Amino acid sequence: MSAPFLPPSLVHPLGTDDLGRDMLAALTQGGRTSLMVATVTALLAVGLGMVIGMAAGLGAHWLDDLLMRTADMVLSLPALLVAILVASLFGGSSLNLALVLGLTRWPTIARIVRAETLSLRRSDFVRSSVAVGSRPVAIAFRHILPHVSPTALSATGIVFGGAILAEAALAFVGLGDPALTSWGQLIAAGYAFFDRAWWMWAFPALALCCTSALVAVAANRE
Repeated sequence: MSAPFLPPSLVHPLGTDDLGRDMLAALTQGGRTSLMVATVTALLAVGLGMVIGMAAGLGAHWLDDLLMRTADMVLSLPALLVAILVASLFGGSSLNLALVLGLTRWPTIARIVRAETLSLRRSDFVRSSVAVGSRPVAIAFRHILPHVSPTALSATGIVFGGAILAEAALAFVGLGDPALTSWGQLIAAGYAFFDRAWWMWAFPALALCCTSALVAVAANRE
């Protein structure tokens, strides 16, 4: 704690807020919340997307149609509006937000994995495994998964960055977790002092944009 509205300096590299709290410490704490939501969202979306995508690619025609039509329905849902509805009904819990985002972002990964699985299904090593009597589950996790993982992980960067932005948007309008500090919450708090203390909103916004961009670039490089 220090004097309020101190500009960036050697003592407080990112300045202080209206209560005299160090913005660097607040930014670090807020990043933990935002990255936690994005990580849970990405893990859930990747897990569901890869399992459903491989099942659709290796399964019977009726199963493929059923899973892909389900993916189409989920894709038609406005994920952010669903998250707002859940936050309004059940509270702005970070876990609730991560679950909603993860359960609405898996179709993108599932479609990518399905396309790769259909291509690999015609390969010689998969046909050989079928010929010797390997079960579909064994084929999926032993032969298909290692080949589709790099492509799926590239799409994960988009899901991860989108989750960070979605959490920030909800926190900015007051629908985030009130018990936790996040980058969106910091931007909202700094917006009230837009002219007086520009660093209160500028540094959280910069961290938000840079993190989303770096994750997307890193995923595409993989």
